[in-house]
Amino acid sequence: MSGSSRITNSHLERSAAVYVRQSTPGQVLKNRESRERQYGLAERARELGWPEERIVVIDSDLGRSAASQGTRGGFDLLCEQVAQGRVGAVFGIEVSRLARNTIEWFQLLDLCRVNDTVLVEDGQVYAPGREDDGLILGIKGTFSANELSVLRARMEGGRRSKAQRGELYSSPPIGFVREGNGIRKDPDLRIQAAIEAVFARFREGGSGLQATHLLREAGVRLPSRPHGADAVAWRDATYTRVMETLKNPAMGGAYAFGKARSAYRDDGTLLAPEERWRVLKPGRHEGYVSWPEWMEVQETLAANSTVRHGKRGAAREGAALLQGLAVCGHCGRSIQVRYNVGRSYYCNQRTADTGQKRSCLSVGGIGIDKAVAERFLDLVSPAGAEAAIAAAQAVAERAETALRSQLLELEHCRYEAGLAERRYRQVDPDNRLIAATLERDWEAALRAVESAEFALEAARERQPEDLPPSYFTELGTSLERVWHAPETTHRDRKRLLACLVEEVTLQLAEDDRTEVVIHWRGGRADSFSVKRQKRRPIRRRDDIDTVELVRRLARFYPDVQIAGVLNDQGRRSARGLRFSASLVQDLRHRHGVPEFKASAKDEEEGELLSVRAAARELGVADSTLYRWVNAGILPGVRPDVPGAPLRVRMGADFRSRFRLEPPEGFVPLREAVQRLGVSRQTVWQRVASGKLESCHVKRGAVRGLYVRLEADGLPLFDGTPSGREHGNA
Repeated sequence: MSGSSRITNSHLERSAAVYVRQSTPGQVLKNRESRERQYGLAERARELGWPEERIVVIDSDLGRSAASQGTRGGFDLLCEQVAQGRVGAVFGIEVSRLARNTIEWFQLLDLCRVNDTVLVEDGQVYAPGREDDGLILGIKGTFSANELSVLRARMEGGRRSKAQRGELYSSPPIGFVREGNGIRKDPDLRIQAAIEAVFARFREGGSGLQATHLLREAGVRLPSRPHGADAVAWRDATYTRVMETLKNPAMGGAYAFGKARSAYRDDGTLLAPEERWRVLKPGRHEGYVSWPEWMEVQETLAANSTVRHGKRGAAREGAALLQGLAVCGHCGRSIQVRYNVGRSYYCNQRTADTGQKRSCLSVGGIGIDKAVAERFLDLVSPAGAEAAIAAAQAVAERAETALRSQLLELEHCRYEAGLAERRYRQVDPDNRLIAATLERDWEAALRAVESAEFALEAARERQPEDLPPSYFTELGTSLERVWHAPETTHRDRKRLLACLVEEVTLQLAEDDRTEVVIHWRGGRADSFSVKRQKRRPIRRRDDIDTVELVRRLARFYPDVQIAGVLNDQGRRSARGLRFSASLVQDLRHRHGVPEFKASAKDEEEGELLSVRAAARELGVADSTLYRWVNAGILPGVRPDVPGAPLRVRMGADFRSRFRLEPPEGFVPLREAVQRLGVSRQTVWQRVASGKLESCHVKRGAVRGLYVRLEADGLPLFDGTPSGREHGNA
């Protein structure tokens, strides 16, 4: 081997690292000769003097490219071992196996130079520490990186050349199959019907979202081809699948390659299709719609977008008729819609541009919508019969498409059931391991046939009945009745209006009027004025029962606790909101309910506190206070209102009973029970009635209720020995 004299005992005492790598998984599976050559370098290491136990094969980077950085764990391990001085030689069949970029290559050379590690490349040994060898290895690494650039440029040039001819397909779009150097429509009629239904529903709904809803209502499923799979899978119609179908130029019969990231210019205008794609060849193959129709679909989708300024957006459910069509006559921007009691049109662009507090305009929309609708109906009434016939044809086509889709679905399910039956009958019945699986598949296919039959029957029931021509003539002459019919949605009216109206300009005029200019498609304009409606103050109507309840509660509770009681009962304010202290205060002011204030009786007998506040002041638990109220020791107040909280009256006399230490002559409750010979309940009753003097000790080992007894154990009341009473009471 050339250069074998560069291998010394210092190298042989360390490990020999054999680095094995192939760029792609395809090379690992198919190019076995290169892999065998790389593994054969271990034998070369043994021939050069390395023992078997010091030969390390690093092959964890099989199937990984060396063109990128930070993606090869095996190469990182090799560099780590070289940096630690554990490797005496690195074996590889060529430089490109070790690195395809100059950064990693020169990093490895520097590590080998510092740690005196040699590189064995096929039949040559290089010592990077030597000037000549280092120069040769550097040139080889540079050539390897440049070779990769040349290969990439050559492959990219070939791809672009093939794309210019309209022959480059990574995989055919859904709905198409390969044919020679091009594509053609999929011969599966079920796939064709599904894609045609997408465009039919878009023409009917006017937006991708509406098309999705209509497809799902009709039960139409869409084909999809998972990545890397040849078979077609059927999925429910989603907005993403519908939009991918509508925006694909292949559906219009065009070949497209190299789509731009954005469909808009810097000024917000829409790019033309030929500007959006590097290669665009209309008429390359048969499409599901014509190229002009596909272009109209793209224009409609662009107009529906609300991301860019100047787009009217798709027709929505709101009652504002000029949504997306109204333009401010002061600044030229699109007018926004606000729904409060009715609806209004407003533009705040002047505030955003100049910082002025005054907006461009804010006008009520009911009168303007009514005037625009009247002029629209006057214009289109002569063509009402023709429009009605066209609408009926569209409905019939929609029903026919749904019926055809269900027929094809049933035919496909019957084919799958027949195929499952043939597979089951061909297997030996005694082979139950296979026969049981095929039997389950056959049963599942039969259930799918049954479901498809039910869906077909439902589609037939939804078929519209045939109507005579006189019906459409009558319907066309009464277009105004159809316009105001409850079955006609706001979205339908907006779509009808957008067919003839380009935009509507609104501008404030003097004498409380609004100038309206309708710009019809074709260049004609119609101007008129509408008197602005004066805003009326909003009258709030409070529930009578709620007002009476607040009037009763205000005698005992502040606004915060009243709000809690109202919310616990599920009551709402006039605006449908949960009550707060401020809302209760507003309600009291509207109905003249006085605020809660402590009365003279409260000042004499003590203020009313909530149970939690009183327990916090006295230093006892809430349950203790409830027990005192039930025993009659502490007076409590609760109005006759469900859910009203309990309040206790805290007077000066009651507060004086709470002490830090018991006075002389007072004993704990337990001792008093034993000395008197009565029950705890009897002692509590006598304390509540005032026959026993008591106090409450808040601290100490024995805290709680204390009662006063004489030295001989007799209570201080009528002189009757307590032990003679029924002590078991």
